[in-house]
Amino acid sequence: MTGNDLAKMYEFSYAAMNRNLQDLSNEDSLVLPEAGGNCLNWVLGHVVSARGMILMLAGTPPVMTGEQLAPYRRGSHPEGTEGFVDLATLRGWLSDTQQQLIPALAALSEEDLNRLVPEEQRRPPLTGTIGDALIRLHYHEGYHNGQIGLLRRLAGKPGAIA
Repeated sequence: MTGNDLAKMYEFSYAAMNRNLQDLSNEDSLVLPEAGGNCLNWVLGHVVSARGMILMLAGTPPVMTGEQLAPYRRGSHPEGTEGFVDLATLRGWLSDTQQQLIPALAALSEEDLNRLVPEEQRRPPLTGTIGDALIRLHYHEGYHNGQIGLLRRLAGKPGAIA
């Protein structure tokens, strides 16, 4: 696996996510699944937050940090949707991460990918090499991308990917 391969994987993921986000309003993004779980807004914010870790592993500072992303971080358990950022802002942040992510991943050498995850960032599933962690984070993004597709339908929109 090369940095270019990883960049292609994240390009595909981003394209699918954008298709799933088309024609959604902020209100659509806040629809909570009846049986429990997180709304689309949380899932997208969580992806943006996770992309900060991807950028750091690729040697680039994250696009967003701080309290605006706090409700979306791993392990957060939001009650309702208070404190969430509007969907348009989240989509802008997602775009910003993509603009930084693709060149950062493409620039990774085999040596970079074979380095161990820095100790301060090492926690399951971010163990082993940077390449291993980036592959796991891509799976994580794909998992949430599928949730976004389902949450889109729960908001009353047709499926975006045939």
